[in-house]
Amino acid sequence: MSGNEPLVSIVMSNFNGELLIKQTIESVLAQTYQNWEFVIFDDCSTDRSREIIQSFNDPRIKSFFSHTHEHMVYGFNYGITHSSGELIARIDSDDTWEPEKLQRQVDFFHDHPDYGACFTLVNFVDEHGKILTEKDTERVLWWDIRNKTQAEWLRYFYYYGCGVSHPTAMFPRSVIEKVGLYNLGYVQVQDYDLWIRIVKHYPIHILQEKLTNYRWFTTGANSSAPSEKGIRRANFEFSQIYCSFFDDIPNKLFLDAFGADFTHKGTTDPDELTVERMLLLFKPVFCGSAPQLGGAQMFLRLLQDERMRGVLRDNYNLTQTSFYKIAAKPILYEETGDSTSQEPVIAPVTKQRSRFLSWLRRRFI
Repeated sequence: MSGNEPLVSIVMSNFNGELLIKQTIESVLAQTYQNWEFVIFDDCSTDRSREIIQSFNDPRIKSFFSHTHEHMVYGFNYGITHSSGELIARIDSDDTWEPEKLQRQVDFFHDHPDYGACFTLVNFVDEHGKILTEKDTERVLWWDIRNKTQAEWLRYFYYYGCGVSHPTAMFPRSVIEKVGLYNLGYVQVQDYDLWIRIVKHYPIHILQEKLTNYRWFTTGANSSAPSEKGIRRANFEFSQIYCSFFDDIPNKLFLDAFGADFTHKGTTDPDELTVERMLLLFKPVFCGSAPQLGGAQMFLRLLQDERMRGVLRDNYNLTQTSFYKIAAKPILYEETGDSTSQEPVIAPVTKQRSRFLSWLRRRFI
């Protein structure tokens, strides 16, 4: 960090957030750490959002009002590219921060300048401000996670999903300059994709304090709340993320994170490590069969290379016939309403499976 009080750029993308955006802005103004700028991108709201935003007379608040609806991910990137802080913090227009939130994270980066992101624990609150418990929503347990090494986080993201809360995040601008902005193509899991790209290069940390109040609407109004359209979109996004999950991971980090799962334990041979990456894509993960499509695609590419065909055959007993069998497995597809059409999917998490994963996380993770 350049000093004890680096400028923090707070970025928010808003669409029709009139119900709670005033509380969100007030929680930013109430921060004990005051060296910040607040970049608000309003995504062509049709409610009173603009009026509420403009009612705040603070020169640190920089508002941009779009004339077209671009979606929140565009707003995130717009805010980042139109800000200048050394550190970047994210907040949504229905969430709030505890007063010490920014100060705690700035202090963390002062002491740990080599880290790529810092998060906090959260209180889940409903639309009326009531703090929710596990009895209200099992999701309360998903973000109550202890810290891990860089390799452990990479493994966690692969097998268990996101595990950190987006509106708690703070990250250095230099990290975004290295790994890139949010992927505009992702709506449901744009944060998950970014955390994976960050942890490939940097350790990350969760402050073990509930410094963010994450809004969970009991009506299901959250953009991340389950819906048929959202689940289908998430299916596609997860499959794309897993197709490139193992790209650009240094070999040592890859070995530390996944070596225990190798078919050939202890291998450091570059060709075998390539095959091990492929085989990992066929292992079960939290979101069902999403990685297996990437595994099949990688298998297909390796078959085109004469040397790799030899490695597959001689070291793993895998041939093109093995690929034909995998490609025909129904787990890669799901019957749709049109019996003549098939599409790659992942199995949605059932309530029973969700309870099991919640228990698993509390017990072992």
